[in-house]
Amino acid sequence: MMPTVFSSAKIAALAAVVLGIMSTSAHAELTKVRYANVTDITLSQAPVIVAQELGYFKDEGLDVEVMGFKGTGTLIPQMLAKRVDIGYPNPDTIILSNAPGQKRLPLKFFYNSTRSSGWEFIVPADSPIKTLKDLDGKTLGVGAMSFGNVPITKAEFKELGINATMVPVGIGSAAFLALTSKKIDALNLFDTQHATLEVQGTKIRRLPQLPRYSNLFSNGFIASDEMIKEKPQVLTGFGRAVAKATVFCEANREACVELFWKKYPNTRPGGDAQKVLADNVQVFNSRFNKMLDFPAGQPRQWGQYDEKTWQNFVDALYDGGQLQSKEINLADCYTNALVPAMSDFDAAAIVAQAKAYKVE
Repeated sequence: MMPTVFSSAKIAALAAVVLGIMSTSAHAELTKVRYANVTDITLSQAPVIVAQELGYFKDEGLDVEVMGFKGTGTLIPQMLAKRVDIGYPNPDTIILSNAPGQKRLPLKFFYNSTRSSGWEFIVPADSPIKTLKDLDGKTLGVGAMSFGNVPITKAEFKELGINATMVPVGIGSAAFLALTSKKIDALNLFDTQHATLEVQGTKIRRLPQLPRYSNLFSNGFIASDEMIKEKPQVLTGFGRAVAKATVFCEANREACVELFWKKYPNTRPGGDAQKVLADNVQVFNSRFNKMLDFPAGQPRQWGQYDEKTWQNFVDALYDGGQLQSKEINLADCYTNALVPAMSDFDAAAIVAQAKAYKVE
């Protein structure tokens, strides 16, 4: 029998089919993960976006969809309905749901991301308000009443004897206008928002908080009890990819910001390119430095929580009247079980990649 002879055109066609099958197969192997922030996606989410752009998620076998909501109070129902796999809320809501007599939310934190508080109180630089106590009888702008900082702000105000009116003002330009036009007396948003207002030319002043509140950790990654039990490898891969991206961003902050803009080009401000980049690195640093707030002199354990800081959170909510009991089972709030695996990667190789990286 004569061997079958294929023309070069047929060989090329067959090769294309084979490559297409391989590509489809490789894509099919990726696990779809729906990740949601508690606000629109801003520079504070740059490590997650970098993990997307550099293929760190893909290396873990994950195809991550990123979305934003309007506060912890809107995110949590989406997670309970299984429309979101991993969220990025504050811990307040989870702690409150674990109080005696409350219906526990079947969710746990598995990765400590913002390791100290990202929430601040600001006033215009020329405001007569100098301390939080001066807010008594004043109006305070918050993103929304569903935002995760609201319970802890109420707790701090109760401890200080402050009676202020909270006004939902959103984030970004709407919130900034409310402050600069004096529709509100002070603004209680997160660090990157306030830093953005500063680089836009508005002079502001941050009001000192009680140390027990300013030292509390903030947002972290959360998933359902079911997912933690049945799909720990997915959560481990997600956390490890973000940890790698955090190492990358620490070594090359400019590239981190530019990779975020590559994904969201409409967020890049106009103007002198060098100044715009420097300003936005400043905005990025206002949150990012809190992601690097690890105990000094110890190896970094990515995602790890300290039980004492959780107890500090419980104490603050109790003393502020948000909790009626301190009898909270913290094991129902968080887990460190995935930390060793999430920390298992070659950080030096990531640093080398970052230092050599040029955004196209």
